[in-house]
Amino acid sequence: MRVIASRFRFAGVFAAVALVAATVLIAGCSSSSYSLVKSGNLTVCSDTSYPPQESLDSSNKAVGSDIDLAAEIAKRMNLTLDVKSTVFDSIIPALQGGNCDIIISAQTITKERQAAVLMIPYFAAGQSFVVLKGNPDTINSIDDLCGKAVAAEKGTIEADHIAGTGSGYDTTSSLDANCKTKGKAAITLQVFDADTAALAALQANTVVAHFTDEPVAGYEVAHGNGAFELVPAMTLERGAEGISVPLKNTSLRDAVQKALLDMISDGTYLKILTTWGVQSGAITAADVNATPIP
Repeated sequence: MRVIASRFRFAGVFAAVALVAATVLIAGCSSSSYSLVKSGNLTVCSDTSYPPQESLDSSNKAVGSDIDLAAEIAKRMNLTLDVKSTVFDSIIPALQGGNCDIIISAQTITKERQAAVLMIPYFAAGQSFVVLKGNPDTINSIDDLCGKAVAAEKGTIEADHIAGTGSGYDTTSSLDANCKTKGKAAITLQVFDADTAALAALQANTVVAHFTDEPVAGYEVAHGNGAFELVPAMTLERGAEGISVPLKNTSLRDAVQKALLDMISDGTYLKILTTWGVQSGAITAADVNATPIP
């Protein structure tokens, strides 16, 4: 919404990390070559606590729209998909450390991330608020959050947007600053390692809202057994999410981008998104070829 946004998830520390895992140089799907963590595999880091884009099913298997996109990309590169569940706040260091080849995990494209990794636009989303059914705390505007507790996943753009930290936000443009400017009490931000834990805090009624990406919010409402609802008037910024690739692995970036463009061209991309009900976040080939800089 990773205009800044969509998972608006945002890895906290981007210190340069040396590549410590052995890589294997293999032939790509074009005349270029690229390095992989494991020959024959496309190893993907993803924070699998973020349905419908990525989560674990009852068999502990990674599922979701991002996972299906990654599987199709791997297939078109003649590779086998291997998903490594990775906590979002440490996901870029994991890539930089050689634990995976790419990240696909609803990462918003930001300047700070672009300084740490190559990012291929593949999706777009906004930021939304989920409340308990019936909206018992009457949350209809940002002002209604002042003096109340709100849950978000640690390291996300949503958390940054409330507190005014991280790339793209400052203490004068945050939701918290909005309250202070109007002489209202500050928002109490509660952060959690997993998005599902943030939602659990809402269900336990320890916060008045869960601030998360638009597709995730819709999923939570649809699969919450009637416990939750969206606040329609409070969907905020929309922006591109990106697939991350190590800065020096431009050949891999090009191969992944080509596979994604081919999927868009033949309709597979939209079919995958529609399967998961997130087709409103579809982007075009022109968007993929662009590199948004917030």
